[in-house]
Amino acid sequence: MDDHLLSKLMRVAKQITRAERAMVVDMQLNVLDTLNIEPSILNSAHFRDVAIASLRRALDRNESIITNNIITDPAQAPVTNTNFTDLRVVVVLPVLEHGAVYLDQHIRYGIIPRQTIDKLMRLVKEVLESESLDQDEEDLTAMYQQMN
Repeated sequence: MDDHLLSKLMRVAKQITRAERAMVVDMQLNVLDTLNIEPSILNSAHFRDVAIASLRRALDRNESIITNNIITDPAQAPVTNTNFTDLRVVVVLPVLEHGAVYLDQHIRYGIIPRQTIDKLMRLVKEVLESESLDQDEEDLTAMYQQMN
Protein backbone atom coordinates (compact mmCIF):
# COMPACT_ATOMS: atom_id res chain seq x y z
CA MET A 1 0.00 0.00 0.00
CA ASP A 2 1.40 3.36 -0.90
CA ASP A 3 1.06 6.71 0.84
CA HIS A 4 -1.56 7.82 -1.69
CA LEU A 5 -3.96 5.06 -0.68
CA LEU A 6 -3.44 5.93 3.00
CA SER A 7 -4.30 9.55 2.15
CA LYS A 8 -7.40 8.40 0.26
CA LEU A 9 -8.49 6.33 3.26
CA MET A 10 -7.99 9.41 5.46
CA ARG A 11 -10.14 11.61 3.19
CA VAL A 12 -12.89 8.97 2.98
CA ALA A 13 -12.86 8.43 6.77
CA LYS A 14 -13.02 12.20 7.35
CA GLN A 15 -15.94 12.53 4.96
CA ILE A 16 -17.85 9.59 6.47
CA THR A 17 -17.32 10.65 10.09
CA ARG A 18 -17.66 14.38 9.34
CA ALA A 19 -14.57 14.93 11.48
CA GLU A 20 -13.12 18.44 11.44
CA ARG A 21 -9.50 17.42 11.09
CA ALA A 22 -7.57 14.43 9.85
CA MET A 23 -4.04 13.18 9.54
CA VAL A 24 -2.36 10.04 8.27
CA VAL A 25 0.98 8.71 9.52
CA ASP A 26 3.29 5.85 8.60
CA MET A 27 4.44 3.17 11.04
CA GLN A 28 7.20 5.46 12.35
CA LEU A 29 4.58 8.16 13.07
CA ASN A 30 5.85 10.41 10.29
CA VAL A 31 3.03 12.66 9.08
CA LEU A 32 2.19 11.81 5.46
CA ASP A 33 -0.82 14.06 4.89
CA THR A 34 -3.24 16.28 6.82
CA LEU A 35 -6.61 17.94 6.35
CA ASN A 36 -7.57 21.13 8.23
CA ILE A 37 -4.64 20.92 10.65
CA GLU A 38 -2.59 24.08 10.62
CA PRO A 39 1.19 23.68 11.04
CA SER A 40 1.00 25.61 14.32
CA ILE A 41 -1.48 23.04 15.69
CA LEU A 42 0.46 20.11 14.25
CA ASN A 43 3.63 21.34 15.95
CA SER A 44 2.03 22.22 19.29
CA ALA A 45 3.18 20.11 22.23
CA HIS A 46 -0.36 19.35 23.46
CA PHE A 47 -1.59 18.18 20.04
CA ARG A 48 1.52 16.07 19.47
CA ASP A 49 1.26 14.49 22.94
CA VAL A 50 -2.39 13.51 22.42
CA ALA A 51 -1.95 12.44 18.80
CA ILE A 52 1.26 10.47 19.34
CA ALA A 53 -0.11 8.65 22.40
CA SER A 54 -3.33 7.73 20.57
CA LEU A 55 -1.55 6.73 17.36
CA ARG A 56 1.05 4.65 19.18
CA ARG A 57 -1.64 2.84 21.20
CA ALA A 58 -3.69 2.07 18.07
CA LEU A 59 -0.66 0.79 16.18
CA ASP A 60 0.62 -1.27 19.12
CA ARG A 61 -2.77 -2.91 19.68
CA ASN A 62 -3.88 -2.89 16.03
CA GLU A 63 -7.30 -1.69 17.11
CA SER A 64 -9.21 1.54 16.73
CA ILE A 65 -8.94 4.08 19.51
CA ILE A 66 -11.68 6.44 20.65
CA THR A 67 -10.59 9.01 23.19
CA ASN A 68 -10.43 12.74 23.81
CA ASN A 69 -7.71 15.33 23.95
CA ILE A 70 -8.01 16.28 27.62
CA ILE A 71 -8.60 13.27 29.84
CA THR A 72 -6.57 10.26 28.80
CA ASP A 73 -5.77 9.38 32.41
CA PRO A 74 -8.80 9.77 34.74
CA ALA A 75 -6.45 10.50 37.65
CA GLN A 76 -5.43 13.67 35.83
CA ALA A 77 -8.95 14.94 35.13
CA PRO A 78 -9.29 18.70 35.58
CA VAL A 79 -11.01 19.92 38.74
CA THR A 80 -12.94 22.60 36.82
CA ASN A 81 -14.72 22.58 33.51
CA THR A 82 -12.64 25.38 31.95
CA ASN A 83 -10.52 22.89 29.99
CA PHE A 84 -13.61 21.41 28.39
CA THR A 85 -14.04 24.37 26.02
CA ASP A 86 -11.32 22.73 23.90
CA LEU A 87 -12.53 19.15 24.32
CA ARG A 88 -12.16 17.16 21.12
CA VAL A 89 -13.22 13.63 20.21
CA VAL A 90 -10.23 11.68 18.86
CA VAL A 91 -10.43 8.53 16.73
CA VAL A 92 -7.48 6.56 15.37
CA LEU A 93 -7.83 3.82 12.77
CA PRO A 94 -4.74 1.62 12.40
CA VAL A 95 -3.89 0.36 8.92
CA LEU A 96 -1.98 -2.84 9.65
CA GLU A 97 1.74 -2.57 8.86
CA HIS A 98 1.23 0.69 6.94
CA GLY A 99 0.30 3.43 9.39
CA ALA A 100 -2.82 4.99 10.88
CA VAL A 101 -5.55 7.53 10.25
CA TYR A 102 -6.13 10.15 12.96
CA LEU A 103 -9.46 12.03 13.09
CA ASP A 104 -10.75 14.60 15.54
CA GLN A 105 -13.55 17.09 16.02
CA HIS A 106 -14.78 19.46 18.68
CA ILE A 107 -17.19 17.76 21.10
CA ARG A 108 -19.91 20.29 20.29
CA TYR A 109 -20.26 18.57 16.90
CA GLY A 110 -21.04 15.27 18.60
CA ILE A 111 -19.24 12.00 18.91
CA ILE A 112 -18.26 9.62 16.14
CA PRO A 113 -20.40 6.50 16.64
CA ARG A 114 -18.61 3.23 17.42
CA GLN A 115 -20.67 1.56 14.69
CA THR A 116 -19.17 3.93 12.10
CA ILE A 117 -15.64 3.33 13.39
CA ASP A 118 -16.12 -0.46 13.31
CA LYS A 119 -17.41 -0.23 9.75
CA LEU A 120 -14.41 1.90 8.74
CA MET A 121 -12.11 -0.73 10.27
CA ARG A 122 -13.85 -3.38 8.15
CA LEU A 123 -13.25 -1.17 5.10
CA VAL A 124 -9.54 -0.92 5.97
CA LYS A 125 -9.36 -4.70 6.36
CA GLU A 126 -11.12 -5.26 3.04
CA VAL A 127 -8.78 -2.84 1.26
CA LEU A 128 -5.73 -4.55 2.76
CA GLU A 129 -7.01 -7.97 1.73
CA SER A 130 -7.97 -6.94 -1.80
CA GLU A 131 -5.83 -7.81 -4.78
CA SER A 132 -6.10 -4.29 -6.20
CA LEU A 133 -4.89 -1.41 -4.05
CA ASP A 134 -5.55 1.29 -6.64
CA GLN A 135 -9.07 2.29 -5.55
CA ASP A 136 -9.95 5.95 -5.73
CA GLU A 137 -11.98 7.80 -3.10
CA GLU A 138 -15.27 7.11 -4.88
CA ASP A 139 -14.49 3.37 -4.95
CA LEU A 140 -13.62 3.39 -1.24
CA THR A 141 -16.79 5.30 -0.38
CA ALA A 142 -18.87 2.87 -2.45
CA MET A 143 -17.22 -0.09 -0.70
CA TYR A 144 -18.07 1.47 2.67
CA GLN A 145 -21.70 2.12 1.69
CA GLN A 146 -22.17 -1.45 0.47
CA MET A 147 -21.10 -2.92 3.81
CA ASN A 148 -23.72 -4.01 6.31
